[in-house]
Amino acid sequence: MDVQPASRNRMTINPHPQHGNHTRDNGVKAEASPGPSNLVRTSRTHNELHKELLLAHKKGLALSSRSELQQALERRKRVQSDREEEGQSRTPLEDVLLRRQQKQHEKEKEEGEKVQEEAQLMEFVRVRQNLRKIHSAIQNKAAHS
Repeated sequence: MDVQPASRNRMTINPHPQHGNHTRDNGVKAEASPGPSNLVRTSRTHNELHKELLLAHKKGLALSSRSELQQALERRKRVQSDREEEGQSRTPLEDVLLRRQQKQHEKEKEEGEKVQEEAQLMEFVRVRQNLRKIHSAIQNKAAHS
């Protein structure tokens, strides 16, 4: 199989390497004496790239016409749908454990709110006691004067 560039962005595959341009046995055109080591390197990389392109084309991984934004949005939708499916595929044990965990978080939250309310209440009581002391001190001074 010989690969010949048909246009700038498209490549065609010539199934009959005998017809058309003369090539060496590895399918790479021989240029005017580039040197044997350069030709070997070029032909290896060319063959590797050609194989990679063929595999990508067979798998359907050829360059897509979608923009990066569209691809990112599709990827995000796939991830979200995977998460939703994962949430729906829970076992009954996982559901029970999740409910217990949620209840425990709610209890901890309620306890935290109670502690905060008690702290505020204690502060209120202390302020009230201080006001009583100040008020009684003022009344004692007024009574003694």
